[in-house]
Amino acid sequence: MDLARFRAFSHRVEHPAAPAPGPLSGVTLAVKGNIPVAGLPWTEGSAVFAHRIATEDAACVARLKAAGAVVVGMTTLSEMAMYAPDNAAEPMGLNPFDVTRTAGGSSTGSGVAVALGQAMLGLGTDSGGSVRNPALHCGVVGFKPSLGTWDYSGATQPAPSLDTLGLIARDVATLARGAAVLGTPMGRARPRLLVPSILVAESADAATRALFAAALDRCREAGIETVEAEIPLWREADAACGMISLAEGGAWLDRLPDDAPLGPRLLARRAAYRALDPAVVRDARATCAAFTQALRAALRDASAIATPTWPFAAPPIEADTVDFDGTPVPLDPARSIFVRTANAAGAPAITLPAGLYKRERVPFGLHLLAAPGEDAALLALAARVEAVLPPAPSPPL
Repeated sequence: MDLARFRAFSHRVEHPAAPAPGPLSGVTLAVKGNIPVAGLPWTEGSAVFAHRIATEDAACVARLKAAGAVVVGMTTLSEMAMYAPDNAAEPMGLNPFDVTRTAGGSSTGSGVAVALGQAMLGLGTDSGGSVRNPALHCGVVGFKPSLGTWDYSGATQPAPSLDTLGLIARDVATLARGAAVLGTPMGRARPRLLVPSILVAESADAATRALFAAALDRCREAGIETVEAEIPLWREADAACGMISLAEGGAWLDRLPDDAPLGPRLLARRAAYRALDPAVVRDARATCAAFTQALRAALRDASAIATPTWPFAAPPIEADTVDFDGTPVPLDPARSIFVRTANAAGAPAITLPAGLYKRERVPFGLHLLAAPGEDAALLALAARVEAVLPPAPSPPL
């Protein structure tokens, strides 16, 4: 068994229950380790909870199981679902296209399990790209709904202003089956995409821009209209989202005892939270509110904003910088520029596989961001866009 297959799960179910009748009958489900499933380990990827066993299902798990989904295991994640490419407490899932490169996080194992065919659906959480990141890097589909749309009760929610559940699947049709059970049926959408060309030109490297242009060409050839426009406060909202994540996630960590066995990344995060100026957090919340209004205004005449999912190919796991067209730039916060604004606005977003990078041979993704509340329409648009994109890549492993 190769490493990527081994590390997708922190715990496998030896004898999965027989499927119940329902719209998901027989659909296999991999569940991120911070979402409780009765009788299974609920570690949150941390030594703090290494021996905890869930006593009941989270509401989302209960709904999926009642519809016929069969849980096949708990998947690996960044420690306490706070994004990192590694985890000091338990092994992370590895990228099935190149095990030396990141598979994304924090819902890492859910993306890996779906990409390798070990589950049809992956359930995760997303406070700044944590479902869409691994979906991108594993060459599958990842969707987060609008804030508060799906029942989060029973699951850990360190950043309640940002956190949503999310689903990962090989294709939009399978994902939509799970989304319908959780409360988002497929809707209808106007086939018109808004493209912030200046933002993409300034933020994405040349290889990413070429793949993005090719994806848009396919959309236009299929009758999907594209309109160029920039969205005010985009970069500011990305930074503000990071600040709110630090504040809320740090506050959650600060409730733990000082001697709790946290990994070095979370110790640093807690220290940064303790030094945080509350006025900066208030300003960040105001920025996100203003950006949400700007987003709604920009999308009055379009169904979604189209960008790359990440601005460059999946970097090596240990990388702190990335080669950006010959110039080294810090990986953080550059990697988040296209995904995190969805969380800043509490808006639905989806990533679709749209090709491979020629040099790195890892997946490229097309990211679609809709206005808050337009979840059903976004799924419909994603299905139409998916149909004109290149076939989803298959891992070589």
